[in-house]
Amino acid sequence: MAKSNWWNRNLQKIDNSEFKSKRDAKKQLKKNSRKQTSELYRYFENEEHAAAFVKGDIFISTLKRCREYEDPLQGDREEGYERYNTGRRITGNGSDPAFVAMAAKAGIRIGPDVVGVTIENNERTTFLHDAYVLCTTLGFSAEDLTETFGKYCVKIKSIEKFHAAITESLALATPISQSARGEIIYKERFYKECEDSPGLIGFVKPPDKYAAQKEYRFLWYVPVDVEISGLVVKCPDVVNLVTRIR
Repeated sequence: MAKSNWWNRNLQKIDNSEFKSKRDAKKQLKKNSRKQTSELYRYFENEEHAAAFVKGDIFISTLKRCREYEDPLQGDREEGYERYNTGRRITGNGSDPAFVAMAAKAGIRIGPDVVGVTIENNERTTFLHDAYVLCTTLGFSAEDLTETFGKYCVKIKSIEKFHAAITESLALATPISQSARGEIIYKERFYKECEDSPGLIGFVKPPDKYAAQKEYRFLWYVPVDVEISGLVVKCPDVVNLVTRIR
């Protein structure tokens, strides 16, 4: 089984078929981030954390921490993972774009002059080692969210300004390589054969347990092999963008 860190900006000679898959996923994320989302909500178990948030002291967690939560509705052991399998046995040549694309999804590079290649049941796991994350929701007053994430709640408006302000403050405190935001795509993270990737890694969650949460996520990628932990970012610029509502 091949493993790779998706956010590796040093990927060498990545072929057009695999690049297209990642490019299309990024386009979908950008489309999600441009949706008319007027406000978001953030729930807290502790009232002091909600009070700190509206004062501009924003706690940013990590994907690795999210994998460790014991509560099955909060924790997700495969946050930031994606699995692909080539499926049934198939033989093809380097001149067949569909065959080359399928092999590339499994991490197999096939040159244009290669002939008579057979692949079967090849699996590739792609994952984000870690990233900073802030999880919010599009919904409010849902009792299941209150019970899972806490009874104290803050409303966030002007999503683009909020994201920009947090990103600027976070970049001053720790190394980040890129940021993204958007609605979570509720699909299985596993796909096979000629199927398209379910979405950008870090923005896909299984629908059975999580779809009711209507999550909207902010994600900040870090350089490869950088170890991170949750931290409080002081961001006074968001004070006028957040309101305590519960």
